[in-house]
Amino acid sequence: MLGALTGLALVFIVWGATYVWPSSGQAGVGVSDRSPSPSPSVDSTGAVSSDGNYRELPAIALPKRRPPATPMPSKDAAADGSAASSPPSDGSAASRPVPVRATVTYEIAAKGNVQADLESFAAEVADILADPKGWPGAGIEFKRVQSGGLITIWLTEDSQVPSFSPICSTGLSCSIDRNIIINELRWVESAPAGVMDDVPVEMYRAMVVNHEVGHWLGHHNHSSCPGPGEIAPLMMQQSKGLHGCIFNQYPLPSEMVAPDLFG
Repeated sequence: MLGALTGLALVFIVWGATYVWPSSGQAGVGVSDRSPSPSPSVDSTGAVSSDGNYRELPAIALPKRRPPATPMPSKDAAADGSAASSPPSDGSAASRPVPVRATVTYEIAAKGNVQADLESFAAEVADILADPKGWPGAGIEFKRVQSGGLITIWLTEDSQVPSFSPICSTGLSCSIDRNIIINELRWVESAPAGVMDDVPVEMYRAMVVNHEVGHWLGHHNHSSCPGPGEIAPLMMQQSKGLHGCIFNQYPLPSEMVAPDLFG
């Protein structure tokens, strides 16, 4: 009996070995004969596929990559990529838009024998008045109209500036009542020689327009340089000299108010 059982066990062992390790001509798939499974690959559409005995899997959508963040311009950077003229902590309004509290309409006009192109002047004034570092930082929007504006911004021949008022003089710009008088000589040549020779004329023009509009908004008195190396207040007469201050074309935070407009 024991011999019969032993013989039967040997039969099962031999049969199992034959199934698991068949010769190369036998049917079936043996462990040693199975070729290595190809590694799945991801095609450009995101579908997973292989070429062995695996069936092709349905396409799998790859997660969309987030677009790279658009770098935000620094408030220290000028439009041409150079450093801003005013230090960031003192010379300008906040970088976020300020809600509009009032809209000031203005006209553009010329007086005297003006040689500069009036429409180019108007376009530059519009850019200056729209700069968020300027009076829009106080909640003021400026809009040009053909007539009936709250103010008129004049490009005026140098010799004609005093015709608006005895307190206005040749060689400088002026603000009288609703008239913002921009001296054409200063507009073209910037400040008198020796005052701010290293300041680009475009920055000087922004200072003059913002300064004279500031008078109409309620800044009736002129400020002084607070000390050598300090930023000049916008309402300082920078055209007459910086007195050790740093040139500045924008209202300081302390100046970002419009007393005559808002009360």
